[in-house]
Amino acid sequence: MMVRLFHGKACEARRDAGFTLIELLVVIIIIAILAAIAIPTYLGTRMKAQDAAAVTLVRNALTVVESANMERHDYRLISADDLTAIEPAIQWTVAPDNLVDPVGPLVTNAVTSSARDDAVDFYGETATTFDVGSVSESGNRYGIQVDTLVDGTGVSYIKVKVIDGAGSVGW
Repeated sequence: MMVRLFHGKACEARRDAGFTLIELLVVIIIIAILAAIAIPTYLGTRMKAQDAAAVTLVRNALTVVESANMERHDYRLISADDLTAIEPAIQWTVAPDNLVDPVGPLVTNAVTSSARDDAVDFYGETATTFDVGSVSESGNRYGIQVDTLVDGTGVSYIKVKVIDGAGSVGW
């Protein structure tokens, strides 16, 4: 047995060294502080990733619709089957109404397809104009309106996003 002097008195050395309650509480507090810093950062990054996935899906849909138009020459004549034949990985919904209002700017509530399900709404507005849109898993809406005959000279792409209810042009 080992004996040590402590304040002038003999005492036995602790054989079962462990953590005191105070030490455990300090460790728990440190972990809680680190979690309080890390969790909001993680959630913000996750939301940005969900929005980026929706933007990518809408851009891919834009390319598919433009490819389908090479055959039809009128966006109003393009069906969900035509689009699925070109890109079967996307679930297509042909919307009955306008999806993107560039004047607002607004991605309308007619956009209901979820990017989480790889789903996109399509609306052939005129022979030369169409809209595509999708809702991010975070709840933000993204859409593009394309006019392929702007003053007979070129193509106009209007990208609109609605984040927390506020619409803006561009991504």
